[in-house]
Amino acid sequence: MSRIRSKDTKPEILLRKALWAKGFRYRLHSDLPGRPDLVFPRFRLAVFMDGCFWHGCPQHYAAPKTRADFWKNKLRRNVLRDMEVEDQLADMGWKSLRFWEHDLKYMEKIVEKISGYMKENSSSTVYRFAEKSGGATIAETLSPYGSKEWRICTCGSPDVRLLAVSGPGSLRPDADRKPESAELICRKCRNIFQADIF
Repeated sequence: MSRIRSKDTKPEILLRKALWAKGFRYRLHSDLPGRPDLVFPRFRLAVFMDGCFWHGCPQHYAAPKTRADFWKNKLRRNVLRDMEVEDQLADMGWKSLRFWEHDLKYMEKIVEKISGYMKENSSSTVYRFAEKSGGATIAETLSPYGSKEWRICTCGSPDVRLLAVSGPGSLRPDADRKPESAELICRKCRNIFQADIF
């Protein structure tokens, strides 16, 4: 695990290059909670590029076969910390946008989403928001897999994260072996619920 990068990962670099090519300027190193991958101070916008394995992607997470309890707890801590960071940023008047590494296939849409946010908030009233538990909807809508019934919260939101899975297997659409069930948390209403994976 010591070889795993926590910054300057391939997805981050690809996003940076795409934004730079479009003329966007950002900061990389910030003391904000959660250490965002990109920061746009003028717009009070923090951008995170989340890895599917480390942050509980409900489409691509693959549960390791060994040390199941360790990885279950690690995933839970990571996901809850991500949500706590979003709350802290919102309390400070910052907006957070999160994208999955698999969304890089849709780089133009990611750049469009970031650009659209900046256009909407380019006036001097940029500091007016900060809705608690807000973080922007993860770019789940960019993915080609559509919504799966098992990962939609009772409040109707598909913006969920995995907290834990029971049994080894992968959530990838083409996986031969799927975990038995998953524990998910809704980023909108914070509801924690169990889901059977078919």
